[in-house]
Amino acid sequence: MKKKIQNILIICTGNTARSPAAEYLARYHADRLGIDLNFDSAGFINAFTYMQPESQQYLDEKGIDHSDFKPKIVNKTLLKEHDLIITMENRHMFELIENFGDIENIKEKTITLKAFNDKKGDIVDPYYTNRRTYLKILKEIDENIKMMVHKIIKINENV
Repeated sequence: MKKKIQNILIICTGNTARSPAAEYLARYHADRLGIDLNFDSAGFINAFTYMQPESQQYLDEKGIDHSDFKPKIVNKTLLKEHDLIITMENRHMFELIENFGDIENIKEKTITLKAFNDKKGDIVDPYYTNRRTYLKILKEIDENIKMMVHKIIKINENV
């Protein structure tokens, strides 16, 4: 029997640019659809103690409150408590499977955001890019997150 997807963890490298934006966008899209899903985010390294200003501004412009954000590091407990683990890049997915392979169903529940949406490729790190490129990447995350939420709803309807 398949299990409903309720708890979703979104992962990028430092949990300050892509994954926090994706977490709050996912909450936003789920709330707008009246769907009760839990979203969280984490990274492999502790890059900063805050969300990147460009990601904050993108969320601010959509009226999304992110004042409670605190970066997290990927760990076994966090991975175990989520039904679906979404990564921004293939290398993140492989690193999780390699380093946490003893977690039950880690391979089955870990997938890149684009692959979950039946697309190819990674969502690149905007950190060292210019403002225009950063905004383009945030829009790509937003579109893919919205698709992801809709797909989770369809999956859960069929469980």
